[in-house]
Amino acid sequence: MYKVLIPQDIQEEGKQYLREKGYEIQIGSGFDRDTLKKEISDADAVIARTAAYPADVIAAGTKLKVIARYGVGYDNIDLKAAEDMGIYVTIAKGCNTRSVAEHTAALMLACARNITQIYEELKRGNFAIRNALPGMELRGKTFGIAGIGAIGFETAKIVHDGFSMEVLAFDRYADRSVYSEWIHFVDTLDELLKNADVLSLHTPLTSETEHMINRDAMRLMKPSAIIINAARGPIWDERDLYEALKEGTIAAAGSDVFEQEPPDARFPLFELPNYIASAHNAALTKEANAAVSLSCAHAVDDVLSGREPEFPIIRPDK
Repeated sequence: MYKVLIPQDIQEEGKQYLREKGYEIQIGSGFDRDTLKKEISDADAVIARTAAYPADVIAAGTKLKVIARYGVGYDNIDLKAAEDMGIYVTIAKGCNTRSVAEHTAALMLACARNITQIYEELKRGNFAIRNALPGMELRGKTFGIAGIGAIGFETAKIVHDGFSMEVLAFDRYADRSVYSEWIHFVDTLDELLKNADVLSLHTPLTSETEHMINRDAMRLMKPSAIIINAARGPIWDERDLYEALKEGTIAAAGSDVFEQEPPDARFPLFELPNYIASAHNAALTKEANAAVSLSCAHAVDDVLSGREPEFPIIRPDK
């Protein structure tokens, strides 16, 4: 019987599917490096959530045949180590796209209408705050997308159809011909930054995109601009973001991600009234969790049954 390790628990739908297929499921006792190395040693498959899977952890999985990533980002997995060991790495493509896009729009609205600032003042009895913090209407504003993959495109549809926003996109790898005519592509990041009223980050985390949004980038933006990051924390430089928000270089920022997760309770950005954050939970709706758990379970079953999985990132040589 094949063993499937789940270091960080998943929704019941995926586990039930694996049980019905006859797999042994082991829910991990922790997901720190040492615990992972111990528990992965006799696993045939692992469903990987947010824990890090560096080369030494993967090397400990001497029986491992597949790492099914619970989501679409895979910067927490050493892909070369997996490839060298002949291990499949798969993603759960498309399962949480809508949930992340909706969450991105929610962060944008919260920033544009000063929701958290007004709520905090209202709890103190300050109803007059309604006149002190006028919001920004989104209709006709320019929504800039950095990285127009599936989530970026879904977000674009929400803001274009729902808020009548103009959409600009910068993505040097996108096939522009497949996107709707109302998405206007620009050739440089600088052009996107200069024109965006709302900048939404949807790039993967790579050496090219790390700290892509830094002090110099934010100085190109409008002082009324909002930045939303529901992708990966290191895409922006949090220290530069703090200074930009404090000095009024930009108006507000909303984030679902952090450079270090979880953030410290004394995280400097938490001190600022024009910053709002959530706990890397944009993808964690009931619907998305069910779909992602099943996608991972299907990928595990495909590989362990000798079939090609639907969404491989690493495909070992046969």
